[in-house]
Amino acid sequence: MKAYYDSCAVKPSIISNGGFFSMSDGSTAFNYTDEGIIISSNSLYKEGFGTVNGELKYGVIGQEKFEDFVSGYPVLIKAGAAVPITIASEINYKARRTVLAYNKENIFIVAIESPGMNFSQMQSFLRTLKVDYAINLDGGGSTKVLHDGKCITKAFTNRPVDNVMAVYLKPKVIYRVQLGAFSKKANANAFLAKIKGLPDAINAGYRNAYVRKVGNYWKVQVGAFSVKANATRVVNDLKSKGYNAFITTT
Repeated sequence: MKAYYDSCAVKPSIISNGGFFSMSDGSTAFNYTDEGIIISSNSLYKEGFGTVNGELKYGVIGQEKFEDFVSGYPVLIKAGAAVPITIASEINYKARRTVLAYNKENIFIVAIESPGMNFSQMQSFLRTLKVDYAINLDGGGSTKVLHDGKCITKAFTNRPVDNVMAVYLKPKVIYRVQLGAFSKKANANAFLAKIKGLPDAINAGYRNAYVRKVGNYWKVQVGAFSVKANATRVVNDLKSKGYNAFITTT
């Protein structure tokens, strides 16, 4: 997985081992789709997780147009309830495991370290997380998770794997209101003093305005809003005061 991470032009925030593969020849087992292309198909185990319009979703391959898909072997939680385990008896023992799960609020990549869990124990644990759906992925020596390129699971082995899950976390957008950009810091500070003295009937935070150096310019800005509408309200107030303010994310 580290070799794959190093080869990525855009680095994933989190990367873990994916679905099962054959230890004898390295081929992908069960069902696996990558960017709409079916890499491996198996008539028996078609339940799993896929992405539809960028959203993670439980489903059955062939019944929906998944962009990416991996089988669950077995599916552990469905619609919030533990699924009776009628398959995969050959791996139903205490082992290191990787599980992909989600509910309406969160997506979980769960890595279980030694001494491991069997499926019943795994299901009990997952229900404490209140997940709606969960599938068992490849485990044992394949269980490994990298965060920003660093391994956060135990260095049990460095086994080559056939497929991985890569997660790209979207950076949180911060909206700032900008009033000016100056090549000299002294000029920016002089302008900043004027902004700090503005009447603030809308609680925009003018007295907490600041100067930031971005590139070659000193920029006078107000606020750091996670909601764009709040930044827009400040822009409108500043324009009513005669300032040519605008919203920026830099």
